[in-house]
Amino acid sequence: MSAHDVDRSGVDKSDVNVNGVDVIIVGAGMVGLALACALKDTGLQIIVIERAEPQVRKSLGRDCRVSAIVKGNVEILKGLGVWQHMQADASPMRAMRIWDNQAAGGIRFNAAEIDQEALGYLVENSITQRAMHKTLLDSDTVELLCPAEIAELQWHDEQVTVKLSDGHVLTTRLLVGADGGRSWVREQAGIQCWQRDYGQKGIVATVRPEHAHRGHAFQRFLPTGPLAMLPMTGDLCSIVWSAENSEADRLMAMSDVAFLDALNLTFGPMLGRITEAGERAAFPLKAQLAKHIVRERVALVGDAAHCIHPLAGLGVNLGLRDAMVLAQEIADANRFDEDWGELDVLKRYMQQRMPDVLSVMGSMEGLHQVFTGSIPGLKDIRGLGMRVLGNAGGIKALLMRNSTGLSLPVPKQIS
Repeated sequence: MSAHDVDRSGVDKSDVNVNGVDVIIVGAGMVGLALACALKDTGLQIIVIERAEPQVRKSLGRDCRVSAIVKGNVEILKGLGVWQHMQADASPMRAMRIWDNQAAGGIRFNAAEIDQEALGYLVENSITQRAMHKTLLDSDTVELLCPAEIAELQWHDEQVTVKLSDGHVLTTRLLVGADGGRSWVREQAGIQCWQRDYGQKGIVATVRPEHAHRGHAFQRFLPTGPLAMLPMTGDLCSIVWSAENSEADRLMAMSDVAFLDALNLTFGPMLGRITEAGERAAFPLKAQLAKHIVRERVALVGDAAHCIHPLAGLGVNLGLRDAMVLAQEIADANRFDEDWGELDVLKRYMQQRMPDVLSVMGSMEGLHQVFTGSIPGLKDIRGLGMRVLGNAGGIKALLMRNSTGLSLPVPKQIS
C-alpha cells in the first residue's frame, strides 16, 4: 500500500505511523468488496477493513446464505470482472411462479417474456465474496486488512482519522460504512434509523427435491409468511421460509424428519417430494432505513443504509447498485479535482439512490401487507390482482424489467 503524507489529522507522526489513503471501506461483505472492485482501476488508494473472516454455515455442503442476483446486477458483476470467477457456480432463474396459499392460479414470470435467458442467478454468498477477492488479488491500489478492528474514529474538516486496535493510524477523505444492518460506522457517525420489526424469522436451508427444478423458482405466500424455493446448481434448492416468530421457533425445534414432512406438506408436489433437507439456520426479519445515508466524510451502502424484507431477495441487489453509484461519484469527483468526502459530492450519490431504495422498500412493505393482511375480502382481491397482472403483457414486462434492474440508470462499470 502506498501512503500519502497527510498532516491534518492532529496526530503526532513522530510517535505513530500514519498512512493516508483516499477511501476506507469498513466491511468486506459483498457490497463493500463490490465497491472496492469498482474503484480498483481509478488510481485511488483503497483500504477495506474487516473484523474477522466470515463464518460459512453449510447445509448439504452448500452455504446456506444465498442471494438472487438480478439480471441487471449480473451485468454490473461482468463489468467489474467478477462474474467470470463465479458464473460456473451460479444457477439461472429462468422463470418464477408465485401463488397465494391454497388459492387456485397464481402468476408466472418467464425471462423469455423480456427477451432474457434468465431473470437472475442464485449464488451462494461465500462464492460471490470469493470471486470478488479473486478480482482484487492483483490490485496495487486496494488492500484488505483482515482481521482488523477499529478502536477509534476522529472526525476533522478535511478527513477522518481511523485508529486501529493494533496501534496503526489511517487517514482518509471518505469513510464508507459497508458493515451491515448493525453498522458500527453508522452508530459512530450518530446516524439513527427508522425500523420495522416484522415479528418474523427467516429459516434458510439447502434441500434436495425429487425432480429437476429446470431453473424455476417458486414462492408460496402463507398467512404466517412466504416460503420460497430457489434453484441452485446440481438440482438442489435453497429455501427461505419466513414465518411468525412462534411458528419459526416451532419449525426450528423440529427433528429433521418432522421438518422435512412439514416442508413437503407446505410446499406441495411441484418438484415431487423433497427428499432431504440440510442444516437449518434462522434470522430475525426487520426493515430499516438510515435517517441519513451520507454525512460529511461518511457514506453508507448496503444493509448499513437500508434493510428490506427478503421475500423478493432484492436486498443485496440494492447494495450492489449503491456501490456502483457511489464509485462513479467518487471517480467523477477525482477526475474534476473535487473532494469526494464533501457533503455536496456525497449528496449526489444519495439523490440518485433514494428513489430506487424507497421504491423497493415500499413495494416489499406493500407485498407483506397484502399477503399477510386479514382484511375481509383481501384474499379475493389478491387473486384478482394476480390474474389481471398475469394477463397484462406490457405492464408485466415493465415490472419484470424494473425488478431485474435492467431499466435502472446504474453504471455497469466505472468510467
